[in-house]
Amino acid sequence: MAVHVRWALLLLAMLPLSRSMRQLRLPRRWSRVGVPPCATLADWRTAGVDADSGGNAEPEPAAKRYLIENKNNNVAKLMCPTREVLYQGILETASLPHVCIAGESNAGKSSLINHLLHKHSLAKASSVAGKTRSVDMMLVNERVVITDLPGLPSRDGQVTAMWEGAWKPLVFDYIRQCDSLLGMLYVHDVRWKVSSLVREFLDEVRATGVPVLLVLSKDDKLVTELSDPTAHGAEHALRERYMRRVRRSLGFEGVHVHYSTNSELAVSRKARRRLLRYIESMVEEGSRDKCLKLLDDIAREGRFADM
Repeated sequence: MAVHVRWALLLLAMLPLSRSMRQLRLPRRWSRVGVPPCATLADWRTAGVDADSGGNAEPEPAAKRYLIENKNNNVAKLMCPTREVLYQGILETASLPHVCIAGESNAGKSSLINHLLHKHSLAKASSVAGKTRSVDMMLVNERVVITDLPGLPSRDGQVTAMWEGAWKPLVFDYIRQCDSLLGMLYVHDVRWKVSSLVREFLDEVRATGVPVLLVLSKDDKLVTELSDPTAHGAEHALRERYMRRVRRSLGFEGVHVHYSTNSELAVSRKARRRLLRYIESMVEEGSRDKCLKLLDDIAREGRFADM
């Protein structure tokens, strides 16, 4: 299968973009949030429309200081429900660094993406399992691609058949074929036990050589599980116990970050800054091998809080 995929990518690279799209008849659509889709990424880049301005053109700043800003991030999104669209998206963004985000359904993956990019509805958050049904590439400020992967089946098994039959093959096509993928943020609800499916998935991901950073989500919900929330140190002790349980169950020795998307909390804002620094550092390293070494060094030295 990998040979066929690489031949397909080679053929696409040899064709002018518009010609390859006509021959394959791909439903190619990059779009800004809240703006009608464009046929190609090049069309989007020349449209000159700011998604947050209600359709009024505004001059772009000369340079962004960070890959992802605190506000006014320009985002183009490509939904890839099929391999053909996925391969074309990989080809169009081959010169840019990719970071993907994975996790079980309802673990808080979509909320984390919206929080990181300061967009209210970029990724569709829902209590219904399987809201993300495609590999969604998000070009942020034309500098980095954040890719939202379909969620693994949650513990009630609502979308197991879809995951095994369609989504998992698409996810691993992306992971194996996207050479500019630098790492994965794996989102796991800190309160949940680790299922065998999650262990198997992360083992497969790590076997591809993609570095994994563990994001322990919904950290602010821990207080609801305490019989006496006012007890000194009780929340911290519970957080440490759950964190150790997750790491032990996964056999995970890498870097983890506690995260919540409640921006009213100082710890949530701090967690966002920390996660963005990890993304910046991975992009600066520029390769999977260097990113893997970076995260291994941080984990070995226990420097999680230094980022």
